[in-house]
Amino acid sequence: MSSCTCDFGVITGPAGMAAGFLHRIQARAADGRKPPRNDGTCRDVLDILSGRLKGSGPISFEFAHWADELGVPVARLRAVVAWLVEHEFLALDGDVDGVARLWVNPSVAFPPRTDPRTVAARHRFPYITIAPKGMAAEQPVVIHPYDAAAWDGVYQQHLHMIDDPVCFSSTGCTLHDR
Repeated sequence: MSSCTCDFGVITGPAGMAAGFLHRIQARAADGRKPPRNDGTCRDVLDILSGRLKGSGPISFEFAHWADELGVPVARLRAVVAWLVEHEFLALDGDVDGVARLWVNPSVAFPPRTDPRTVAARHRFPYITIAPKGMAAEQPVVIHPYDAAAWDGVYQQHLHMIDDPVCFSSTGCTLHDR
């Protein structure tokens, strides 16, 4: 396959935004007032992991390295990853010597030309999305329990995107002009 300006590294889903919403909602509920501005660490972790997805496997995540890169304490990074695991944005296979083996919920992201159903079934991941009104909705984050048929629907949409990709180039490209 050729690449072009339209080619992409991962297919991102609605759960990336939902993680930030849910984190803010829970922080607000915990202390009864508006939480301090989100430091973005949840989103940073999801972006780091999503950018390293290859196939349907896990990602090794070295806490010390990424804490240094993000300028946050290792303890803060561990707390964020634990929160993401607890709320099923990630699944943790193990943590040895400061390196975690993490699986990303496909509603956050998955690589093109992979089957999101495989990882979703392995960890019984829910499909996480945001409500149409976003933070203005009564329940801004919608968590659909694991459902094989629903994940099959996600996969079918994915196949459609592969068969008929959107071209973002105003002049067209060799990949999409064929």
